[in-house]
Amino acid sequence: MIKKKRMIFGVVTAEANSIEQRQIIKGIARFDQCVGIDTIIFSNNYNPNVKEKELFCENKIYDLILSDEIDGLIVTSESFVNEELRKNIADYISRKTIPVVIAGTYLPEMDLPNCTFINTSDENDIEDLTDHLIEKHGFSEIDIITGPATIEASNLRVNGYRRSLEKHGLEYDEKRVIYGNFWMNSGEELAERYHKGELKLPQAVVCTNDYMAYGLIDRFDELGIKVPDDVTVVGYEFVGDRFMHTPILTTYRRNRESIGEDAANMVYSRLKNREFLFSPPQGEIICGTSCTCGIDRDMYTQELKSARMKREYDNWNLFNPLDQKLTECRTLNDFIDICGTFHWQVRGIQSFYLCLYKNWYDSDAELADILSCQSMVSWDDRSPFDMQKYNFAALLSRNFEPAVYYFNPLFFNDRLFGHLILKYHDPDTYDDIYRNWLKSVSNGLEFLRMKNDIQYLTQCQNLSDLRDTLTGMYNDTGMRKAYHTLDIENQQCCLVMMRIGISNAGFYELSGKIPAITDAAEAVTQFCGSSDICGRINDNTFACIIQGETDIVLLENRLNSIMLQHNIYIDQYGLDSFVCAAVECSEKSYTKLTGLCSDILADRQREKMEMRMRPHYEDMLNIRSYIYSNPQDSFESEKLQKLYPYSAGHLREVYKKCFGVSIHKDCINARMAKATYCLTVTPLSMAEIAEQCGYVDSKYFLRQFLATVGVTPNQYRNMAK
Repeated sequence: MIKKKRMIFGVVTAEANSIEQRQIIKGIARFDQCVGIDTIIFSNNYNPNVKEKELFCENKIYDLILSDEIDGLIVTSESFVNEELRKNIADYISRKTIPVVIAGTYLPEMDLPNCTFINTSDENDIEDLTDHLIEKHGFSEIDIITGPATIEASNLRVNGYRRSLEKHGLEYDEKRVIYGNFWMNSGEELAERYHKGELKLPQAVVCTNDYMAYGLIDRFDELGIKVPDDVTVVGYEFVGDRFMHTPILTTYRRNRESIGEDAANMVYSRLKNREFLFSPPQGEIICGTSCTCGIDRDMYTQELKSARMKREYDNWNLFNPLDQKLTECRTLNDFIDICGTFHWQVRGIQSFYLCLYKNWYDSDAELADILSCQSMVSWDDRSPFDMQKYNFAALLSRNFEPAVYYFNPLFFNDRLFGHLILKYHDPDTYDDIYRNWLKSVSNGLEFLRMKNDIQYLTQCQNLSDLRDTLTGMYNDTGMRKAYHTLDIENQQCCLVMMRIGISNAGFYELSGKIPAITDAAEAVTQFCGSSDICGRINDNTFACIIQGETDIVLLENRLNSIMLQHNIYIDQYGLDSFVCAAVECSEKSYTKLTGLCSDILADRQREKMEMRMRPHYEDMLNIRSYIYSNPQDSFESEKLQKLYPYSAGHLREVYKKCFGVSIHKDCINARMAKATYCLTVTPLSMAEIAEQCGYVDSKYFLRQFLATVGVTPNQYRNMAK
């Protein structure tokens, strides 16, 4: 497993494109970059308040919190509106022993021993805002609309309002406190009550968030109540889009960037055993025309500039052919090329990576632990690389400087494909434009998966309940039925299984897949012969029931040796793309037996995936492939240096670190693999086999075969019959 170069801070948020989360994340990223820390943001895309089956799959992205590579966590509590999701996040956090800071509103689910809550002060902010109305405008009749009385933030904001009144000698009147729901309809309903005379129109109304303020001033405008001539209205939180409402709202911006910066500083200080004293940062009033102060021109100009940029990107996204181009793709490489071509639709990125689970295309399988990743921009190294689910260093270590990474889920309905990773070198954040882009990519992947499924099915004829449609071998149902016809109690049998395509993200693609599977099926048939039972039990797994032979090591090696000689498959996917396993048939249950063998396959697959992450692996694999495809050659170190231009000693050392075997021993293994194949499949004489394997002296071949395999060539041939 690749080791990380720098500390990693994780940020757990929801709907990271929203303005509130973007402000906090900017502060976190700014601090992390100053001290040389990588920042990973885990976020869903849609964040529904109800459990929508089609959308809840996106929350599997939070499984990544469990990675041991994360040194500290920051959670933006206010972003999690779904109660069940909050509980899941709290469960993940409870399993961690690292420092965790919760930035935002207190949530009882997350009140855990390793968690500390920090936030801006709602009381102080609303007190400042009310002070402005009293001191700047001279108002004494001020109403306030807040959220539900059951929410702590609603009451804290009322407390700040009350504190301001009382310090200015004004009486606090509960009748002036209106409880809403923090949404626009609350403001609209309040406007109606003023208009109907149910409530006396005050000099000013403090709205404890901007959405209620927008609803209030919009309905006032419709009812003919003039703001600020008849009544002044102020909001809170500065959520943006002020230009969409009349008049321009005066509001209060919470200092969320400082909260983010303080949260990161607090985590860092704890890791360094330093004390960090936190005090809530003060926000600022953003003046508009809903009070008589007049608009802050510089601020408003910046808002309009951002709005124009967003509209421009929206237009580009609306009138571009990305969706259509993605649906035309036939291979994953085509898909990546198209995404890279349209990278300009995502604002300000340095790079982005497509990371798909190895079996993302298989809707019936459990997700693999390994992802295949590739950069999608032309200025990056676009070579695919593997990343274990929790091994973020496989990606982060490719970059020399700390950066900000966004991990967002790619999914369709209840199937998770993997994630798309954005990389920024500046403390920047993504917005709604990227979220729409993500949707196009997810839908395109599902279209690509379905297209290949359909093409695959149309090429497979002679459908049968018991037969695999491509190879004609038994399918899983057929194998199950055949297994139950055997007399397991009185007959010695072994189950041998082989999984193919384990290290190639393009295994699902139609191009080259069918010939490769057919070639692998031929290898399995050669292994089994005519008297044994064999089948293809799923897309990438074959199974054989061998009768009368119980040496599982010999069986595994024999199938491995035969498979290595099937060049159509090996040329397509590589000699490290399959694993074999064998178990004795001691179970009457076919399901338990195949499950036991599948567990061994999974362990060996994991070992191969970890091997692929070792330094110089690709170079060493090229050498190993050459050795196994040319076993008759002599492989002096000097000759191999043509494939790897370094010293012979260095080559031997690196090769052994990669594969756990010396080059000399592996050359012998390659010859033995060729020999066992010939003994099993061909009628060649011992002298002919020795010659094909590169032996000048056939007696030396016989001695080396016995020493390596444990039986003589003649004994081996008889066993394989």
